[in-house]
Amino acid sequence: MDINQYMGMFLEESREHLQTLNNCLLDLENDPGSLTVLDEIFRSAHTIKGMSATMGFTTIAELTHEMENVLDLLRKGTLHADDDITDILFKCIDTLEQLVENVASNSDATIEIKPLITKLTAIARGEFSPAPAEKLPPAAVQQEAPARSVEAVNLDETELTVVKAARKQGLECYEVHVTLRTGCLLKSARAYMVMNVLEEIGEVIKSIPAVEELERENFDYTFQALVLTAADAEKLEYAVSSISEVEEVVVVSSDLQDTAKETVETPAVQPKSVTLSNMDKKAAVAEKSEKPPANDHNPAVDKKLKSGQSVRVDIDKLDSLLNLVGELVINKTRLEQIGLTHRLTELVETIEQMDRVTTDLQAVVMKVRMVPVGQVFNRFPRMVRDLSRELNKEVNLIIQGEETELDRTVIDEIGDPLVHLLRNSIDHGIEHPAERQAKGKNPVGEIRLIARHEGNNVIIMVEDDGKGMNADVIKQKAVDKGLITQAEADRLEPAEAIRLVFLPGFSTVETVTDVSGRGVGTDAVKTKIESLGGMVDVETKINGGSKFKIRLPLTLAIIQALLVKVCEEIYAIPLGSIDSTINITPRDIKTIQNQEVILLRGQIIPIVRLGNVLNVPDTCIHNQDELFVVIVHMGENRAGIIVDTLIGQQEIVIKSMGKLLAGIKVIAGATILGNGEVALILDVSALKQ
Repeated sequence: MDINQYMGMFLEESREHLQTLNNCLLDLENDPGSLTVLDEIFRSAHTIKGMSATMGFTTIAELTHEMENVLDLLRKGTLHADDDITDILFKCIDTLEQLVENVASNSDATIEIKPLITKLTAIARGEFSPAPAEKLPPAAVQQEAPARSVEAVNLDETELTVVKAARKQGLECYEVHVTLRTGCLLKSARAYMVMNVLEEIGEVIKSIPAVEELERENFDYTFQALVLTAADAEKLEYAVSSISEVEEVVVVSSDLQDTAKETVETPAVQPKSVTLSNMDKKAAVAEKSEKPPANDHNPAVDKKLKSGQSVRVDIDKLDSLLNLVGELVINKTRLEQIGLTHRLTELVETIEQMDRVTTDLQAVVMKVRMVPVGQVFNRFPRMVRDLSRELNKEVNLIIQGEETELDRTVIDEIGDPLVHLLRNSIDHGIEHPAERQAKGKNPVGEIRLIARHEGNNVIIMVEDDGKGMNADVIKQKAVDKGLITQAEADRLEPAEAIRLVFLPGFSTVETVTDVSGRGVGTDAVKTKIESLGGMVDVETKINGGSKFKIRLPLTLAIIQALLVKVCEEIYAIPLGSIDSTINITPRDIKTIQNQEVILLRGQIIPIVRLGNVLNVPDTCIHNQDELFVVIVHMGENRAGIIVDTLIGQQEIVIKSMGKLLAGIKVIAGATILGNGEVALILDVSALKQ
């Protein structure tokens, strides 16, 4: 079998499970005794082990196997999740991430895991700095296997009645202890085969762990079942032993009545189990017979863990689908124009129906490409935890709006800018606890990562309650570094001075560290966000914190736009950037500091003559009595664009300009109109007089 065909799936699922491990370990730090969190951690670690073993990546499988041993003891309460243990588990996850990325890059670099395995083994044996809150002494670790004996089994009255009735009919109740071979890859499949064989010989009335736990592989390599049968013990042992990867089978006759009394009198620490009634048991076995588990991802379990079902689709296929829908939109527009030009009533009616279908199809395709920003946000709590510890600061990260959706192409690109902003907030913004207390603040700093919809845009904000930024200090630093002159600095308003932090090479720290000082953070953020068609701005208040605000388009493919004309040239302005359109006369235009402006509802709006900015040849006759102005917004600012004609609103498909024309700031792309002509799409944030 060629396993390379599964490499993409292995890498993607491994990264997802590693992210889950990171998130759950952070939760475990806050609630060390949470069984739900521990179960989730165990499932993810076990899944990675199974996948890596199947793919032949023995180093990953070996490390996750040792992690499982520790996690299993945490679930049983034998160990307590103190700081030492969680720190080592975090180091294991970091190492696993490196190993997975080495697989992705086909790297031969060697990553040493023996020190971690030694520590994990010591923890499992109770020899590694045991926490005082451990529930059992280290010796109990070696005594965990006997805890699963039948003496710890409780049967309810109904089940005891069934056993008594079966014995009156000549049936015997046997305890079947099964041990799988160490390293067995598909334990759930083997457990299913054992249960299936036992059901053919008799009736399984109980299993430890329960059927659901066996399906999820939430057990070591041993489990047991209680079977009512007319067959003898040798037949049961022979049938189960014939299954591959079963190492040992022990079948003993059970006296449940005495055991039940003994259990009531002397309760002991028992493994978690769930009792099934006969009807539930048969239903579970019947369900498994119809759909036996074939791998680590059991569909029945996945359905419980997820509210819906999903299918992995390559992003290139989605891009191709979107391009085809774009071609449909272009041709639909063309047909509309033909129908109106030739006044073909039947064609117009058909096109109206086609318009509804293509609109619905477009909406579905766009939703398929949309993914929640939580996929990016979820990686940051771990980063904030590690960086705050490194800088000896206390920081609380609050995430809001992680369900907000963005286009997949944007999601893949915004991770690095947000990393820069968060590191900037922790390093430059949040003060040390003693300094915060001296200012009357909570010693624990707070950073908020917020996402929300705003019109046709998504707003992402990184806020902190730190020391803020001083405009005068920033201006002086910019002058000292030669980024601006002293005369330019003197003319800057405080809000404009704060934006100097986006200049290449700007930094306020004196010495370069691993975290900051190289002057590439906020500059890289601005460059990346603008390349995505977005904008970034900053607000700050001394001792009140700072807020970086990113505005991103919802999608980069199909948008509503206003078509305008300058002489013979047609341009498209994205509708999401437009506030309104107005008519003015030349007398309404005033000049302030060599900048043309108009007064609109008490606000001064700068004017941009589109023909001058784009160097459009002035070959047409202008109506000097009336001017058309499109009022657009660029973040918090607004501007008016003077055009010759307003054509109307239209749905357009954004096409890239190609390498030859890439980098033209005023042009965001191009589109094909209904008549086959090409119109350029304007980037209003880059328009200047």
